Amino acid sequence: MIPRTPFIQTFAQLPEQLPIYTLGNALLAGGELPLELSSPLDIALFFDAIRSDQLIGLRQPKPHEHHSHKTGHELGYKIGCAGRIRQYRERSDGRLNVMLTGVCRFKIIEEMKQAAGFYKVKVSWQGYENDYENELVEESIIHNFKNELRSYFNRNRMQADWQLLDKQPIEKLINNLVLVIDLSIEEKQSLLESATVKSRTKLFADILSNKMSPINSTVIN
Repeated sequence: MIPRTPFIQTFAQLPEQLPIYTLGNALLAGGELPLELSSPLDIALFFDAIRSDQLIGLRQPKPHEHHSHKTGHELGYKIGCAGRIRQYRERSDGRLNVMLTGVCRFKIIEEMKQAAGFYKVKVSWQGYENDYENELVEESIIHNFKNELRSYFNRNRMQADWQLLDKQPIEKLINNLVLVIDLSIEEKQSLLESATVKSRTKLFADILSNKMSPINSTVIN
């Protein structure tokens, strides 16, 4: 579920359109994703979002497709997640460092090119109301996931602060791990599209049990 703050839209307030940004990484509801924006299309997209709902739609490209520009017309996945601009920093070199907080998943209905060159999409939020809800996951499912995670770390001789990891709610833990474990685009997309946190936790455990690749960092904390 997303963090409860007075600044994030309620489900009923979510807009019908979003500027769309294609990136080979999956933002989940409640997760955080840093972006570095530099091209004119990126900057135009960002300020369009700032002037409206402060939301950017994130979606992944399909691995077999070729794309001219990540903010141009894409043939990527139709299901993504809206990220709210939580903070940003203007750099002297003309780039922007942006932090997004995942709000809710969406399905793309139509893509529309804007005068500035980037694309907006008409979206449907139907079926993703549970991104705003608390969900209890059985301890047995969490325990199995953590066992698979520990085995994955051990196979790849990775270190982790298990005391810290054990204190994190399972949804927050998964949101963070999706960004640091070496998952394929298809694996990330399948986790994004999992209907519930429970089903996502089970699927992540299955993915870890069959994965031998190391994560991007040697220490998780």
